[in-house]
Amino acid sequence: MGFWQRLTKLEDRVDPVKVALIGDDSRERKLLEAAYQQNPKAKMVFSGSFGDCAKMLKSNEAELVEIFADAEKRAELAIECLEAGANVSIGMPPGMNSAEMEKLRQKAEMRGRLVRVRNHLLYYQPYQKARELLNQEKIGYATLLRLAVKRNQCPDKNFDRGRWILENESDYLALAESFYGPMEKIFSLNGSNGEKSIGSILLGFKFKTKHRFGYLLADFAPDLQIRTFTEPVFRQIWLTGTGGVIMANRGEGQLWRAPVLLVRAKDYSHTYEYLKDQWEDIYPAMVNDVFSAVRQGKSLISGLELAERGIRVALAAGKSIEQSQEISI
Repeated sequence: MGFWQRLTKLEDRVDPVKVALIGDDSRERKLLEAAYQQNPKAKMVFSGSFGDCAKMLKSNEAELVEIFADAEKRAELAIECLEAGANVSIGMPPGMNSAEMEKLRQKAEMRGRLVRVRNHLLYYQPYQKARELLNQEKIGYATLLRLAVKRNQCPDKNFDRGRWILENESDYLALAESFYGPMEKIFSLNGSNGEKSIGSILLGFKFKTKHRFGYLLADFAPDLQIRTFTEPVFRQIWLTGTGGVIMANRGEGQLWRAPVLLVRAKDYSHTYEYLKDQWEDIYPAMVNDVFSAVRQGKSLISGLELAERGIRVALAAGKSIEQSQEISI
């Protein structure tokens, strides 16, 4: 083995990040746990329930704690782990209101620790490629953003649509801001709660950047045909610019297979066929994200700042739905 090869091998010998997993025994947890076990950049030091969390934190062995809990409990558990000196990774949304998010941010800054938010959409390679193409101005100046989602479910007619948006689509709204920048205003196009069927939720928004608008359409389709059980949801994103359009599909919710990512301009059209579009591929990317942040000091792909913005937009959406008027963000 040559000198440079030996040197490279020595540089690669970085201590793995010591990770603990606590909370609900969900499918997401199992997939992420498997990704940690298979990656030499991480070492599992604990996997257990909330009841064993205090004992684990006292040992000071874990550098990062992955929390799996209901939305109402996430901020409290994350603050407990931060107080013990551990970095934290938590689901989206990490808090249910602005006060919880502020406490979480202040505690992370006070303890000098990271808070990674598991916004799965930000780790999905087709969306990452779409943002790259957008930044390269492959479609000219970006103007309109269309977000469409179909879910194989039929919620109760009396369910809280604002809370539902916060719990289920705040990650999608954060993704929208990662594409087009901060939003300025949001408005419900459904009318009052009693005027429209629960079959869909339609939100319009205006970005702070001039001439940029968008909307989110969430449809509840109990007859939606499911091709896999990974996520019974079909998502489609259209990024429209002055010179073309970028279309990204998440096709798990349909029997047919649409192109994952397509760019179409005046004299140019290209389909990206070889992107990693299997949902399970996001979990190894999450492990690498943790290693890069904790060991190499790099910025998180999905940090607390963008999560806060997504939650702020979702809360404003809830007000708009409730009050049937435009809300400034």
